[in-house]
Amino acid sequence: MSTKPIVDNTRVSNSTVWLVPILILGGLLRLYHNTALALWHDEAFSGLYIRYSWGEMMHRIGLDVHPPLYYWILRLWTYVFGQGLLSLRAMSVLFGILTIYAGYLFVRKAFGNEKLAIIAALFLAINPFQIQYSLEARMYTLGTFLVLFSSYLLLKALESNQTKTWIWFGVLTAAGLYTHYYMIFSIAAQGLYVLYYLFKTKSHANLWLKSMGSFVLSAVLFLPWVPTLLEQIQRVEAAFWIPAPDRWSVPSTIWKMVFGGQGNDHITLAIAALVALVIVIYFFRETKPPVRWFIVLGVLVPFMGAFLLSFKQAIYLDRYFVFASLYFTVLIAATLFLVPKYTTRRSLTVVFVVVSLILFFKNWRDLGSGTKPGMAAAATFINDNARSSDKIYVGSSFIYFTFKYYNHTGINPLLYSSGSLATIPHFSGTAILTNDDLILDFSVTQKNDLVWLLWTTGFGGSKPNVPGNWLKVTEKEYADTPGFKGNIIVTQYHVD
Repeated sequence: MSTKPIVDNTRVSNSTVWLVPILILGGLLRLYHNTALALWHDEAFSGLYIRYSWGEMMHRIGLDVHPPLYYWILRLWTYVFGQGLLSLRAMSVLFGILTIYAGYLFVRKAFGNEKLAIIAALFLAINPFQIQYSLEARMYTLGTFLVLFSSYLLLKALESNQTKTWIWFGVLTAAGLYTHYYMIFSIAAQGLYVLYYLFKTKSHANLWLKSMGSFVLSAVLFLPWVPTLLEQIQRVEAAFWIPAPDRWSVPSTIWKMVFGGQGNDHITLAIAALVALVIVIYFFRETKPPVRWFIVLGVLVPFMGAFLLSFKQAIYLDRYFVFASLYFTVLIAATLFLVPKYTTRRSLTVVFVVVSLILFFKNWRDLGSGTKPGMAAAATFINDNARSSDKIYVGSSFIYFTFKYYNHTGINPLLYSSGSLATIPHFSGTAILTNDDLILDFSVTQKNDLVWLLWTTGFGGSKPNVPGNWLKVTEKEYADTPGFKGNIIVTQYHVD
């Protein structure tokens, strides 16, 4: 299983003492300004789903486009830690830290080298892309943990052929499918590696039987969700918001996988893509089969799968490559570790760490979260000033759910719509909308009503037309971040 150039058969080295500080560093970076960014549209689904009864929650998850495991675990989590924003995001932080540890186990098992495992863990701990999605109350870090820990179990199972290890691998593989559908690409990479390994090593029938059985087990465990999955696929094929990938999609994703952020100029992206290609070639040349194929397939299969499926329906989205970025981070760590000269190897590693940390803090500075409080501030303004008899209307579904999460007025906010629920695209949030949540005509207001209107310049939004007898009393504007979220405007009107 090991690659000869970097295998280390000596007993565990003193480098292990660095693991705990690395895990602590990873946790601190993931907690840094954790609640400085307001909860946004996607996270609002996480915060609102768990407010329904279990049965109603499952029904509404089925009306969306994601599987349910993350929401199950989050709901149990909130029974203990509550539903505040820090609590919701802290679960992602926890799985982000567990991802670092799982990466350490995977690399140690894959390459048989403790020092390389520590370096890989460090790179995962400081990776801005991984940190970015540890700050969201979404399923991404649960998925990254499952990907790396199941990969560790897979290598362990191939080595020992223990039945219980194969069973646990099958269970975690099914858990991955229940977490995010992009996990199918990582599971496909694992499956291709297993086939390669079995043929390469001319394995005996028992290993074939157990390895194939583990994948069958995962398929059987996922079978109850398949009817819902098929309905969700039809929903996505009918209408979805993700644009088709172009020639800059892969370079942009490569940059973000390594350094995070919101994007870069084309020259930088082209250089990054070229450097990434050189790194992959060097890694492939300097390592030995079979394990090098595990890492390379883990990177390439998600890109190939996403591009091929996007010919029918665009599903290529940078953040969905958070799972593939794990293997790419490991690949970078192994490549630097393979540099022959010690001083050069150490210097390159230090430079990579320093650049990653600099860009991590630069990304935060670029967000400007301190001056862009978004919905958190907008909702606070309404919470502090609205009376129980006031009316609250929201002009965009992309901020309606975030306001519902922050709303403490006791007033049921209504979403302004030009048509009934049936006319609203599913990706706008129909899974947690009913017709009772909508207002189709502002003229239903009565004289002397006080009305609060929220709308956003982000997500392609614009201000709804209001009746002429609505007289503006006060107006506040709150910038949100990142830029695509625009500004949130809160206007209070008196109906004349």
